[in-house]
Amino acid sequence: MVAPGGEALAFNGEIYNYLELRRELAAQGATFRSTGDTEVLLNGWRAWGFDLLPRLNGMWAFALYDERRRGLLLCRDRFGEKPLFWTAWRGGVAFASEIKQLAGFPGVELRLDVERAAAYLATGRPYEGASSWFEGIHQLEPGSWLWIDADGRRSGRYFDLDDAVRQVDVSAAPGVLVDRFAEELRESVRIRLRSDVPVGTSLSAGIDSSAVMAEATGLGHRGYHSFTLGSDDPSVDESREAKAFAESMGSTWHGVTADGDEFAALWDRLTWHQECPVPSTSLYGQWKVLAEARRTNVIVLLDGQGADEVLGGYHKFYAALVWDAVRARSARAVPLLVGFGRQVGGLRTVTTHGHRYLGRVARNLRPSQYLQPGLDGHESSPSLRADPLTMRLEDIRRWSLPNLLAYVDRNAMAHSVETRLPFLDPGLAALALAMPTDLLVHDGWTKWPVRRALSARGGAEPAWRRGKRWFGAPQAAWIRGSLRGHVDAFRRDPHPVWAEIADVQGLRRLLGEWADRRPSPAWDDQVFQMVALERFLRTWLPAQESGTTTR
Repeated sequence: MVAPGGEALAFNGEIYNYLELRRELAAQGATFRSTGDTEVLLNGWRAWGFDLLPRLNGMWAFALYDERRRGLLLCRDRFGEKPLFWTAWRGGVAFASEIKQLAGFPGVELRLDVERAAAYLATGRPYEGASSWFEGIHQLEPGSWLWIDADGRRSGRYFDLDDAVRQVDVSAAPGVLVDRFAEELRESVRIRLRSDVPVGTSLSAGIDSSAVMAEATGLGHRGYHSFTLGSDDPSVDESREAKAFAESMGSTWHGVTADGDEFAALWDRLTWHQECPVPSTSLYGQWKVLAEARRTNVIVLLDGQGADEVLGGYHKFYAALVWDAVRARSARAVPLLVGFGRQVGGLRTVTTHGHRYLGRVARNLRPSQYLQPGLDGHESSPSLRADPLTMRLEDIRRWSLPNLLAYVDRNAMAHSVETRLPFLDPGLAALALAMPTDLLVHDGWTKWPVRRALSARGGAEPAWRRGKRWFGAPQAAWIRGSLRGHVDAFRRDPHPVWAEIADVQGLRRLLGEWADRRPSPAWDDQVFQMVALERFLRTWLPAQESGTTTR
């Protein structure tokens, strides 16, 4: 969009509070020719300049050229829901929403960042914060801006999460804080329901997406849709519970089913869209849900990402509290341990999925032990010894959230579906992060404020359900079944670039040992992640298959 005054804007995302900003600008004399949020951005910049940025509530990546100032502003939303990549180019900057766009610029070559590949093998996480998989290609940091003009580049921040948390007053009584959280959640959902197309929710059987849907239907939103991934494996299938809850809320429910053979055929396509290795079959489950939403013409989905990070919902957060109590020999250790077992969902869940939350088992058999000299794959990991707030802030900045947001945005955009995340409303997130730990973990239940809000909206059954729920697929069974061909192909003929990353013969021995072992969740995950890296190399560096160097 080009303004009469000479500003030009390329904008990806949504400004949820654009109606409120529009009224404020109109009161100051601004005029509008359109009814959307893009012109609000342009007029807001003309009126307030950089002071516009902290006023925005939404998700965005935008480039705004100001002819009067002879400069270009690149900006990204507070948590990084929308991507923005850039690279130095011909004395200036080339920028885009995707790396595949940058690869189209003359002279921009994609060279694998082998340090990033090594860190991935060591941790299973494609990203650490705002990173990329290619040398010289950067992500703009969430909550920041980059200004480019004839004098060069300068950057700054318009949002500081630590400062936002410090400014929250949590001196009120616990009940008042819980009620305040419910009110802010309701308001966050309300403004994210602004749409002129059908809206729905990616609905698991867990509490986060259930709470979002309960708020939406409780606000009287009509024709609300919900989408759930099912499976023929009862250990991961959650369609029955999700369907029952959706129908009780008056939502139109849609179910889709995961299929290992289909994923085997789609793996490279997902890798092309993700621009990183696909480290889990849960991304395929999300893909299926978004494809079904597109097929039914529901192109805006509210989702629950961010709740576990801002409220400390992952099992590792609870485990840290238990560990701290044990170290201090506190009388709280025993009830906390009992509550942890109840929250996790029993011993079977711990043995099956515990390595994902409490540290990986069989450390001496990890593929990272075969990394080439100088590539130790060292990347500091979340520590159970850190205080609860630090753990959550690091998960938001470095570990969990940057990866989850990348996954959902790439999957959604592949189907031209827009995802909106109420738990990442800046006010709601700051309140949740500022809340005392004993209010977030209460009577053995994590995310207590969400559970209370969901129960009050008629969702008592999902609110007090034990165990962690997500869009799961039988990954362990698939890696030894439908995906076994990919494993065998990797073992027979790994991509030549592996030689720069690791001892290929050592990895082959590891794969042979895996094939002879009894199934093990930790080992199966590691093999899946190795094959995911192989699929990434095949998809993104096909020229190197002939032996051309990556450097």
